[in-house]
Amino acid sequence: MPTSKYALLTMLKTFLLLIALSGPAGAAEFDAARFSGIVDEGMNAWHVPGMAVAVIEHDEVVFQRGFGLTSMDGGKPVDPHTLFAIASTTKAMVVSGILMLADEGKLDLDDLVIKHIPELHFGEASLSGQLTIRDLLAHRTGLPSTDFWSFDQNMSLDEQIVRLQHVKPIAPPRTRLIYQNTMFEIAGLIIERASGQRWDKFLSQRLWGPLGMGETFGARGEIPGDMTHVQPHNFLQGQLRPVNWDLPVNLADAAGSVWSSVHDMSLWAQFLLRNGVTEDGTRLISEDRMHSMFEPQQLSTPEDFYPTVELTKPHWRSYGLGWFEQDFQGREIDFHTGSLSGLIAIIGLDRASGRAVIVLGNRDHAEMRHALLWEVMDNSDTDSKRDWNHDIFELYQGMEIEAAEDWEKQSKARLAGTSPSLPMDAYTGVYRSVINGDVTIALNEGQMSLHTVNNRYTVSHWHLDTFEIMHKDWPRGMLMQFNLGTDGKLASLELGEDIFVRVPD
Repeated sequence: MPTSKYALLTMLKTFLLLIALSGPAGAAEFDAARFSGIVDEGMNAWHVPGMAVAVIEHDEVVFQRGFGLTSMDGGKPVDPHTLFAIASTTKAMVVSGILMLADEGKLDLDDLVIKHIPELHFGEASLSGQLTIRDLLAHRTGLPSTDFWSFDQNMSLDEQIVRLQHVKPIAPPRTRLIYQNTMFEIAGLIIERASGQRWDKFLSQRLWGPLGMGETFGARGEIPGDMTHVQPHNFLQGQLRPVNWDLPVNLADAAGSVWSSVHDMSLWAQFLLRNGVTEDGTRLISEDRMHSMFEPQQLSTPEDFYPTVELTKPHWRSYGLGWFEQDFQGREIDFHTGSLSGLIAIIGLDRASGRAVIVLGNRDHAEMRHALLWEVMDNSDTDSKRDWNHDIFELYQGMEIEAAEDWEKQSKARLAGTSPSLPMDAYTGVYRSVINGDVTIALNEGQMSLHTVNNRYTVSHWHLDTFEIMHKDWPRGMLMQFNLGTDGKLASLELGEDIFVRVPD
């Protein structure tokens, strides 16, 4: 029987790990002073108000420190116990809950999703008989992102499940890595159905409690009043400023609502490096299940991975269960970022070397988190090690310049001297999508705006019946198109990849 591409990838990873383990010793003793300087430099470049960072070597926390302030306005100093949103790094914890239930025989990774959520119907009917729990956890369902549901429409999971029947896949299942947050929300529901507890309550009892993670909570609203947490920020048009929360205060969202401290995240990283065993020697997840967490489940193209592959030059890229994976200097590195508006996180593991790094911050997409990840994972001599801060900053600045140039080209193609087909007040009203729900176009003192449940966007005429929408936290706008029917009346609104049909008055 021919060897599968996943078996070949596993063999390659094993070979690379053997090289790493049999070769010369890794990096020299950790230099905390030098690393602190690198963190300070990155925070200055990215305008980050506050950050907490930890490094683990051979089951020992060799670095754990807070930097800066919880808020730009009268904030408190960040320390190892300050709480941050860990965002999508939550996903590996959800995977752990699934694996515990698999160990107990209450589910199997290859169960069909509809076995546990029979009310779920996918837009492509054949998916109901194909998609498994494993597919959800590996982002390989072929379904596009549905983040608009959570971040704009504050849509309940029950409603999301109903609307999934209208979402069409953009790739066949198990052929492409497409990041899909709703699938992890469903994984959280599967934990609840199998255990009888909401996913975060299950994790609190079965994972966070045994690990001593007393500073970890499933939602921001569960943080006790005497504990300190950060505020979200963005740096836009040369100015650092607070931004609004992405998620409602009491929402426990299995795709990424957990709050924790770098102290607790260090305990979590140590547990992972011990392969599922607590500090006192108690095994919480079987060896076989832990192996499946880090086993490659879906190969990835560079386009579906992180831009940093331009610098790290991996030979392979994959996604496990809750982890991005790639090779680096002959070793497998498992890592995951977390991003909410104004808040960032990253955790990285070099399991062969017993090394981990955690970075938590309160500035939107402060990509210095990648610089700190690769600084820790880089075994080069200090004198020959690349300047990861500089190179990561240049990489992302280049991407921003390219995006600005693309927008400038689009602006230059704008048709001059055109007017909308109808009076401005004719465009107002409710527009409805079977996928994404309702949006409202309003007009107040000559200013048009678009309203979702969570957000308000300003709207301005671009050309013809195309309009630009803009948000105060965006560096540039995006375009939407109104469509008229054959009767000359407004029929629909095209926004992103969706069409919203005008609801009659």
